[in-house]
Amino acid sequence: MRPALSSLKTWFERSSLPLSEKQYKQLWLYHTLLREKNEQYDLTRIYQFDSMVQKHYIDCILVAKLLHWKLPSPILDIGTGPGLPGIPLKIACPETAFILAEGRHRRIEFLKEVTEILNLGGVEIYEGKIYASFRKRVNGVITRALETIPKTLARVRNCLEEGGKAIFMKGPHCDEEVAEASGRFGQEYRLLKDIPYTIPHTPHRRRLVVFQKVA
Repeated sequence: MRPALSSLKTWFERSSLPLSEKQYKQLWLYHTLLREKNEQYDLTRIYQFDSMVQKHYIDCILVAKLLHWKLPSPILDIGTGPGLPGIPLKIACPETAFILAEGRHRRIEFLKEVTEILNLGGVEIYEGKIYASFRKRVNGVITRALETIPKTLARVRNCLEEGGKAIFMKGPHCDEEVAEASGRFGQEYRLLKDIPYTIPHTPHRRRLVVFQKVA
């Protein structure tokens, strides 16, 4: 039997991440599009339903929960790929404005389709890589398995507002990155949060690391 919307709901409820009916339907539609368009646009290498729900949707929305459902806005999602973490986070926190940055044209086309079909307002799609020359002002940036923390902090130093947050979705072994970032950028950023967590009902360990721009 093929998974249905009810299967998605069950995973979220078991993970203590209850969403509204509208949010479940949006997330299910996103999942359906991700599956349907994957071969055409080369979107993800995770295909199995439970793994997609756990590693893509639940892991992304856990970030919002760990940050008390308050994300900086506008927030720049660097290297978003097919919209991860940006699209699930936008569904969970609809009042947050997002800039989804992606360098690969095929994935940009998918992001345009998704935002139109899901009727997601307050989402800007930026085609291209984010360099230190990017100067559109934002109150937050977020990355997921993109590069080291110090590289991203250097990349966003000219676009992140003072007081803005750089949010990193990392694996459990990022102590060296955190230490290097604190050492190199101690005058510009301070370590605000370092939260270890596990994706519910899985062995997958994660770290949510947040730096704040101070100067």
